[in-house]
Amino acid sequence: MDSVPTSSTAAAIRLTLQQCARQHGSRPAIIDRHGAVTFAQLWHQARMLATQHASPPGTVVTIASTSTAAFFIRVAAVWLNDAVPLPIDAKAPPLPRQHGSRMDVDGVHHCRPWKAVTSVAEGSYRRLVSGGEPPTNARKAFALGLGADIPGNTSGAQVALFAAPLHLNGPFELAVRHLLLGGTVAVLDHFDAAVWTEFAASVGARWAFLAPIQIARLLDQANRRELRTALAGLQTLLHSAAPCPAPVRERLLRLVEPHVVADYYGAAEYDGTFARAAEGQAGARPIPGAQFRIVDTSGQPVPTGSVGIIEGRSTAGCLSHYSDEPCRTDGLWRTVGDRGLLDRSGRLIVTVTATAGRAIVGGVNVALAHVHAVVAAHPAVRDCQVTATSDDTYGQVISARVTTRAPLDLEALFAHCQAHLRPAERPRHLHIAHTDQPLSEERDHAVTV
Repeated sequence: MDSVPTSSTAAAIRLTLQQCARQHGSRPAIIDRHGAVTFAQLWHQARMLATQHASPPGTVVTIASTSTAAFFIRVAAVWLNDAVPLPIDAKAPPLPRQHGSRMDVDGVHHCRPWKAVTSVAEGSYRRLVSGGEPPTNARKAFALGLGADIPGNTSGAQVALFAAPLHLNGPFELAVRHLLLGGTVAVLDHFDAAVWTEFAASVGARWAFLAPIQIARLLDQANRRELRTALAGLQTLLHSAAPCPAPVRERLLRLVEPHVVADYYGAAEYDGTFARAAEGQAGARPIPGAQFRIVDTSGQPVPTGSVGIIEGRSTAGCLSHYSDEPCRTDGLWRTVGDRGLLDRSGRLIVTVTATAGRAIVGGVNVALAHVHAVVAAHPAVRDCQVTATSDDTYGQVISARVTTRAPLDLEALFAHCQAHLRPAERPRHLHIAHTDQPLSEERDHAVTV
């Protein structure tokens, strides 16, 4: 027997999946490297999985994110049980996967959460749940050019291509929103310039999500003629996850028309801004339903044009809060520590994304406190300092300076980090000073994010 969703959000998702199966049964819902899964197959397999792996309503279910159809089937099954999917990095060592498995939903979480993600707040990882406006609502997807076969959506893309890890909030949220609007989601299990170029052309991608580091790799490594062909089919190429360096954006615009290239700035804590390069202006406007303000360190708004801390909130009913907080429905202002300004026309210009306690490594948010705890846990380490440093390839990377109480070489320390940290968390620059030796060791290690 099918599990029965108890919240209106779960009911909306269930109805949408069922309608997609009936109306678009033979249309591909997800395309991965193994082939395509139709909307009818998605509905059938998700129902079967929901019955086999029932979860109590309100349970947060961790799912190792893989860029495959199987991942989306698992997410759909969790929704059918009125539970909350939490995508986690499939490359993560065992310990980071042990997030809380249960939420107190008895009259507390009025937002009816439909997803959970791992966010970085005040230098540490925290679980953030999102609810309120259900993901079946077209508002956010339409604002970013997503959605298919919806009346009034003249710019919607049918095939949206994602090559970024799906445990990241942006790719995960936009992919499922597109899927629930009847669009086809195409995913790659790893990013390679030649593979992406071939795949984008073969699936007829009309919309694509790329982190700046991926754009740079395409420009540096892909066959120029083949890349032009793949990009020519796009209506929207959205870059996000990290600030796009001006030189990379300028090179991209030599291959793609300005009306195709688009920038999205946002966070798991709040909706974002969107602008196409054709606008030819600095910054971007908030998408419909999103609101931003700039405040000083005391939380007081600053004059228009002044740089300060960016705060955002939704005016469309979209709610996000950390899972250990009570759910609030009054549109609480939130920040991730980024800095910027609002010009007189209301465009948000982001000036600084480097914040204390956080690094953005190739588009992946890293909590420095977690890295510090892992390095400091090595029995030979006396104390350590972990910082984020600028990097031409990844934007930022992690550096660690370690003082030991016992002999410890760089290879042993790096092996420790490799065993207990995800790729983006591993120190790129390592420096060891031994308390009983006058000499120090320092070395860079290759990191692939």
